[in-house]
Amino acid sequence: MTHQTLTGQTIKEVFIISTCPKDDLLYLLMHLNKHISTHFERCAGVSPNRLELLCKLTGGQISQSDLQKAVSIDPAAVTRHVQQLEVEGLLLRTRCETDNRITLVQLTEEGKKKLDIFKTEKDRFLEELQTDLTESERIGFVQALRKLNGQIQHMKETSKTQ
Repeated sequence: MTHQTLTGQTIKEVFIISTCPKDDLLYLLMHLNKHISTHFERCAGVSPNRLELLCKLTGGQISQSDLQKAVSIDPAAVTRHVQQLEVEGLLLRTRCETDNRITLVQLTEEGKKKLDIFKTEKDRFLEELQTDLTESERIGFVQALRKLNGQIQHMKETSKTQ
């Protein structure tokens, strides 16, 4: 049973929020990511990970291993997504004619149609999400996220060389 507070948050959420510093960037990013992902999937009908995977296939047929490298999703999860999307008729997997070890992946016509719908829903979701941001705030937020992304890439490269 979930207990609601006056603001609609659960007691568990209030406890977590009250025990973490409100200006803890890591906490804020993780919390935001969790809630955006959940709400986005509910609104758009597709998870952010599946949408990213489908978008990478718009360029045509690629190998499943190249697809795994191109997305920011765990390789095992990519395999599960690809299998499920194939069952749903959104993509097609075939063996490479010249190298039977390679699995090729491409969108089906149904997959292309669904992807267009998903992109439209993504745009609508983002518009609603950013309603209370000024253009200046939005630009500043995007710039800050790009800097953080660049820094995490630098940290990954640095840790590889050590």
